[in-house]
Amino acid sequence: MPSISRAMKRLSTSTLELILLTIVVLVAAWLRFNSLDQAQFQWDQAEISKWALNMARQREITWIGPISSTKLDTFPVAIWLYAIPYAISYSPVRATGFVSALNLAAVVGCYFLARRWFSREAALTAALLYAVAPWAVIYSRVVWHTVLLPPFGLLHALTGWLAFARGRRWALPAHGLSLAMLVQIHFSALAFVPLTALWALTFYKRIDWRVALVSALLAASTFTPYFITDAQRDWRNARLFTEIMQRPSQTSADAARSTWIVTTGSNLQWLTGPDRYPDYLGMTPNIRWLFGVEGGLAFIGGLLALGQAIRQARTGLSDEAAASLMTVTWLAMPALFLTRNKTGAAPHYFTTTFPAQFILVGWLIGRLASLARRWSRRTMRAIQGLLIALAVAIAAAQAYETSAVLQFVTTHDTRWGYGTPIAYEIQAVQTATRLSQQMGEAEVILLSEGDDPRMFEMPAVADVLMYKSDTPHRSVDIRRALVLPSGPAIHWSTYDMTPGETLLATLTPELAEARIPLREGARSFRFYRWSDSEPEIPNMQLLPGGPYTWANGARLVGYRLTGNLHPGETIHWTLVWKVTRPLTENVQYHWFNHLLDEQGRMLGQHDGPSFLSAYWRTGDTVLNWFDLHIPADAPPGDYGMRVGMYTYPALENIPLLDARGISVGEGAEITPIKLTAP
Repeated sequence: MPSISRAMKRLSTSTLELILLTIVVLVAAWLRFNSLDQAQFQWDQAEISKWALNMARQREITWIGPISSTKLDTFPVAIWLYAIPYAISYSPVRATGFVSALNLAAVVGCYFLARRWFSREAALTAALLYAVAPWAVIYSRVVWHTVLLPPFGLLHALTGWLAFARGRRWALPAHGLSLAMLVQIHFSALAFVPLTALWALTFYKRIDWRVALVSALLAASTFTPYFITDAQRDWRNARLFTEIMQRPSQTSADAARSTWIVTTGSNLQWLTGPDRYPDYLGMTPNIRWLFGVEGGLAFIGGLLALGQAIRQARTGLSDEAAASLMTVTWLAMPALFLTRNKTGAAPHYFTTTFPAQFILVGWLIGRLASLARRWSRRTMRAIQGLLIALAVAIAAAQAYETSAVLQFVTTHDTRWGYGTPIAYEIQAVQTATRLSQQMGEAEVILLSEGDDPRMFEMPAVADVLMYKSDTPHRSVDIRRALVLPSGPAIHWSTYDMTPGETLLATLTPELAEARIPLREGARSFRFYRWSDSEPEIPNMQLLPGGPYTWANGARLVGYRLTGNLHPGETIHWTLVWKVTRPLTENVQYHWFNHLLDEQGRMLGQHDGPSFLSAYWRTGDTVLNWFDLHIPADAPPGDYGMRVGMYTYPALENIPLLDARGISVGEGAEITPIKLTAP
């Protein structure tokens, strides 16, 4: 009978553990998968997606990835991974779901790793805290390089445990490959190289060093395609890496601070933006002090783990001491590695630490509960109850905070924080495509902040969202230019109202019924239907000696001048020009505008880009505008404006051609411009 009773008790305990784990996984899944169409999708996400789409859909196999913030080309593993969801669907929402699934698997993996290392209390606590950790959840809902690290970091820890602490020879090559995988996902995982070395030295007596050497060579061989590609590119990355290493290093507490932030879930003002954070605080209860308690528990757990390892150093580490030592070094090494750095220590670099901090808290709670068993049953139950209540309170506070901040940023206009949810951009693409089809597949012209998708967010996002579409599209920087094509088009405005869009609205009214209000209605996506191939530009002045044509095919046909032509004032100068032929070369052209007095002396100047030459189409009418300040001491009289084009950044002037195509100089002078006294 006693044996049956014990069996029933074990069965009851196992059932309860399974139920609790299921609840944890469901909470983690809800936080990560709920309303994925509200995820932000910005330039980084678009750039990664474009590479992955090219691989998945165009079979453009790449051995080198997009350029990183350091200007080094990244390794391609992240692109290979993201090609998986993009091979199934063109939707960035599905790709974001792929990230969420991997990070949900990491929560489950956290439980099983902690369960293997320690106890059920430790495993359930670690998984619960990881499931609801604000930054763990937020980083699980975005397409990025670093968000792929946690599941592979768990694999690195497990194989390291088996290879070093347990001396399993077969685990050495698995550990080496997992290390290579991590480094090739993101450079921040280089911190795992000294971590692996530290583990190897700690357990050197348990390692077959011949297998370790072969494993290291196997891991190193996976980098071969990258370096072969770099050699074919004249060792661009090798030279740049050497240059970076020669820069002075900086020592700061940023790495430790970032580790604290991702551990505790603090600094959520980065999502709301500093301007909206007071609003968020006013809408939510202040339970954030519990987040610091979690960080304190992780710190105490780390100290106890180090103390336990030191005490057992002479006699040999027990499995528990070895596991806790590996956990604390896993958490600490990225911060130590980046305390002195040359490129900064951004918080998202420290997804490498997930979920070590939560495993440490779980181990601490399990360890204290174990110590409490030496006391009376009543004391033991009281301590266990307090520890469990504390863990649950922290988890509840963070689950609420995570849910609340995601709700806030998806319903409030967080211009300086969380980006526009992708659902709005998907709706806008659908609207633009529908309007285009109504006009017989008219092209879509995106009016945005910037025109080059290699540099600017909305052009890059539009490229991804319209990747599958046959609808032609291009972008123009509405802050500086407006393009009126010779054929039908739909203008999709994604930026604040500018003088260029105001002019467009006078030529063709906005399609008010198509407008898409964004969060809180503070901004909107607006649409215009263009069908006039020869626009009549209001207040345009024809050129006395023109039009003027440059060797690149740009033909200046007129100008607009507004503002007060008085000393000390600023005039608004608009060039109206046409594209006479498309360009095949990828060159950026800038206009120069020199205000000249009667003696030909330059009194004012304003240069600026035309628009992306890859988007020039024959027959385009283009407006570029500039603000020029007139010196306060300029005397009244007749002035002129010298106008020309040059390549940027090479700064080579483009020849001005006559009717026979012969160069007649580099700039056209427009006169007279009369300056009067105020």
